[in-house]
Amino acid sequence: MIDSIKDSIKDEVITMTKIVAYTTQTCTYCKQAKEFLRDKGYTFEERDVNTDPKANSEFQTLKLTGVPAFLVGDQLVVGFDPQRIEALLDYFVAPCPACNTRYKFPKNKGKLRVTCKACAHQYELVSDNK
Repeated sequence: MIDSIKDSIKDEVITMTKIVAYTTQTCTYCKQAKEFLRDKGYTFEERDVNTDPKANSEFQTLKLTGVPAFLVGDQLVVGFDPQRIEALLDYFVAPCPACNTRYKFPKNKGKLRVTCKACAHQYELVSDNK
């Protein structure tokens, strides 16, 4: 079931976990969840189950009963649970200290040497489990 949904998500970045958010426009928790994801710098695909028939079909196939719900990689998170969402991701987002451009970095890779593509600033960061 989840595999068939994942097969339909072909545009994901190969090495980074994709986030699909099942929402509605009237849900307060959905708005909070989307704001959290944006503030943290996580990219996600929003699918409104009230206005998008394909999203509604996926929602029903996954046997979900409430929003917000998230497909993080191949794991489901029902309800707005920021800690669980972040724990399922294989990356974290961090800004360049010079220009504040945000980049995704893999978790648990130790010390990373980074050159910012926007400003060419070079810096190091530690990508232990965050």
